[in-house]
Amino acid sequence: MGGNKKSGQKNNKYRFFFIILILFLILLTCAWALYTASEAETQTDISEAAEPVTTASVDESSGPAESLPAEEKTGLSGSKPELDLGHAENSPLYWGNPSDSIRDPAASQNYLIEKKQFTICYNSQSLTPNWVAWHLAASDLGEADRADSFRPDPELPKEWYAVRKNDYKFTYYGFDRGHICPSADRTATTEDNSITFLMTNMVPQAPDNNRIVWVALEKYERELVLAGKEVYIFAGSYGKGGTGDNGYFEEIPLSLKDGRELAITVPSHTWKILLILPEADNDFERAVQSEQLQLIAVSVPNQQGCGKNGSWQQYLCSVDYIEEITGYDFFELLPDNVEEEIESSVFSW
Repeated sequence: MGGNKKSGQKNNKYRFFFIILILFLILLTCAWALYTASEAETQTDISEAAEPVTTASVDESSGPAESLPAEEKTGLSGSKPELDLGHAENSPLYWGNPSDSIRDPAASQNYLIEKKQFTICYNSQSLTPNWVAWHLAASDLGEADRADSFRPDPELPKEWYAVRKNDYKFTYYGFDRGHICPSADRTATTEDNSITFLMTNMVPQAPDNNRIVWVALEKYERELVLAGKEVYIFAGSYGKGGTGDNGYFEEIPLSLKDGRELAITVPSHTWKILLILPEADNDFERAVQSEQLQLIAVSVPNQQGCGKNGSWQQYLCSVDYIEEITGYDFFELLPDNVEEEIESSVFSW
């Protein structure tokens, strides 16, 4: 009987240690989950500029990507001219609406969101903007601190999923939450800066694209306005598939609580167009006098290493090139002869 009692005590002792071990493993698993979530939250897109280095422009005969199939283009190429009219000077769409975007939930891949700070054409399928447009002048630059308030956009239709701060999962996929309209272009007020952190203004951007090439062009556009210029800007992304810190991905999958399976598209390229004028009034009349106007367009691969041979100057292209690969029609309100001249040329650095 004494032996059976000792055996039972021994078994109870093992059982106790086994339970402690299970509880320890559960706590360890929870701690790891909290750590990875916290790391994803603290990921931000860095805003220090690299020094621009002049290199060769894009060879459009063998450009960075082939033209998209017609069925994948969201632009309507000016089929509704009335959507281009009625925008005030210094407003984002003063020169026209490049994809005839409208504020109608039925236009789920071409949805217009007009804010005081910028205008967005949003795509609820890719969960990214097709393009963002804004006007930049010295009055947009001030002393407001960087808000870092990444959050969903409340202006999206309620039935659509609104991307959240942690959905980019930087730890797993390695892409920055990359601003299209940059935070530093909107520092006149705290509100202006905060609005740039809405997730409708973000695309998954390779760190080298975002932190080296893209940020250097952003710095250059601000240098222009501080030197007495004003700039009308269109920017966005196209294609599918980029290379971030953790390799090549075409999308970032999302599994929602209601059972839906969605995905944020990782673009293959980011693009930007700058229309530059001396700061003054009567922008249309001065733009028609093409000697007062400069146009810069770039198409940048969304991949690590894109900045190792220089900065944005190596990715210069024509506006015609961007129109071909996106299906959009920029600057429709300019006279045809002026539009054709400026859109076919590549900026000479």
